[in-house]
Formats: sequence, structure tokens, C-alpha cells
Amino acid sequence: MTWIGLGLAIIAGFGPMMIYATLITVFDRYEKEPLWLMLAAFGWGAIVAAGLALVVNTIFGVGVAVLTGDERLTEVTTAVISAPLVEETVKGMAVLIIFLLFRREFNSLLDGVIYGALVGFGFAATENVLYIFNGYASGGLTGLVVLTFFRAVGIAFLHASLTALTGLGLAALRVWGNDLRYLMAPAGYGLAITGHFLHNLMASAENGLLCLFGLGVNWAGYLSLLFFMIWLVWREGKVMKRELAEELHNGLINADEYRTACSVPGQLSARIAAFGRSDTQGRLFDLLGQLAFSKDLLQRRGFKREPDLARQIDVLRAQITGLRS
Repeated sequence: MTWIGLGLAIIAGFGPMMIYATLITVFDRYEKEPLWLMLAAFGWGAIVAAGLALVVNTIFGVGVAVLTGDERLTEVTTAVISAPLVEETVKGMAVLIIFLLFRREFNSLLDGVIYGALVGFGFAATENVLYIFNGYASGGLTGLVVLTFFRAVGIAFLHASLTALTGLGLAALRVWGNDLRYLMAPAGYGLAITGHFLHNLMASAENGLLCLFGLGVNWAGYLSLLFFMIWLVWREGKVMKRELAEELHNGLINADEYRTACSVPGQLSARIAAFGRSDTQGRLFDLLGQLAFSKDLLQRRGFKREPDLARQIDVLRAQITGLRS
């Protein structure tokens, strides 16, 4: 029965998070991120971040238990002190690595949100397995169902939303041109830790109303992030129209390609129509997205800060010309 419970916990823990992770990539319409890098972000959260957090939090908890001998105090201090700092750090490390090593793929605010959320979903998947299996061990199938609902619905987007704040801060550091950008990375990381701390503090309180209030705050945050992402997609559409207008005028693309590239429904229809026949359409839209956001980033940051972008823009134009011919 133990193996059956573990198998069910893995399915219930990973299944919903993988679905959510897939759905959040739907927002990545104009300048699609590499699939392998998105999978790596999810994998880091599920394996590296979750593993490191488990080890460090356990060591911290053992230390508190040895010093105090109080089981309740150990649980609370681990939840509200160790967990927020440790978990947001090990999750944020993945976004920082992408920021440092794959800067070409990190050129919009939405990129930071998506990569951060993917890491968070991966972390939540592994954490869910542990909690759901414990629920099964203590309460059988009923315990498994209750924990699955709570983890996969009630707080499903907690880790994703928190790490998205870290990603957003790093994205602002990458794409903004003013000095305020230097404050955004630590601000995003700090907000992630603070939000995690407040959530765990309310969840640790032996007060049903406070826990319910905390759940409401969580969902207010989730919905706020959702609307923010919708706004970012709308804003990216404006960037596409502005930056590709020059390419239309210069003859790099025609009017139909311009209209389709600047429209989410248009791109989606064109990609579906070409599915199974040729990836030329999809490749064209991917290159146009990279071109538009590279031009936008160069305007924001300036040639001195981004000396490689001008060359990259020329390469993208050449690739588009070659693809269309």
C-alpha cells in the first residue's frame, strides 16, 4: 500500500503543476522562449531547489529542536524563518542563472515572470508529493484527496507567484534603462521572501479565521499576477506593432505577415494551419518576435550598454530574409 500511496502522491503532486506550467507558457506568444530552457527551469525547481531546501530546512529544524526541545516552536520557526529565506533563494538561483547565462532569452518583463513561475511550479510539484503522501499515510485515500485539493487548488500558485516576483525584479534590471532598475532585483527577491513569510506565519497560526484570511490574500495575489500578465501581453503586442512597422516599410515583411505577427489570434491560427506541414511560419514569427524585442531593448538600454544587440538585429534580419526566400 505504501508504494500505491507514493505513486498516487506523485501523480497528484506533479500532474496539476505540469498542467499549470504548460498553461502559463500560453502567455509567451510574441517571443517564445526555448522549450528546453523552460523545462530546465521547471526541473531546477522540482529537483535542485526542492532538494536543497529540504536539506537546509531539515538542518535548521534539527538545530532548533536540539536547542529548545520544543516541537511546536521548531515547526513554527522553521516555517516562518528558514523556509521563506531558503526556498526563495534556491528557487531564485535558477532565474538568476538564466539571467546571467542566457541574456538573449531574458529581454522582457514577461520573460522574468514566466521563468520564475516555471521554477515555482517545479518546486511546488515536489513539495506537493511530500505533503500528499503524508496525508495518505495519516488518513488514507481521504487524507490524500484533501491534501491534493488544498495543494493543487487552494495554494496551487503560491510558489509560482513568489518566484515570479524574483524573476520580475531581474527582468526589470535587464530591460529598464534608468537607475531605478538596480533596486528592482533586490526588491523582487525581498517581496518574494516577505510574501512567503506572511503566508507561512498565517498558516502556522492555530486560528481558522486567520488561515482563511491568508488564503483569501493568496488568491488576491494570484489574480493580481494574472491580470498583470495579461497587461504585459497587451504591452508586448504594442512593441511588436511599433518595432515591426519599420520592417514593413523597408520591405523585410509584407502587410499580411505584419498583421499576423502582431496579433495573438493571428499567430495562433497561422501556427495551427501550418502544423504538421512546415515549421517555416512558426520560425518566421519567432524570429520577428526576437527582432522586435531586441530593437526595443536596444532603444531602452542604448548601444553602450548592449553593444552586441545591433549585430544581433542584423543577424535576425538576415535570417528572416533567408527564411522568406
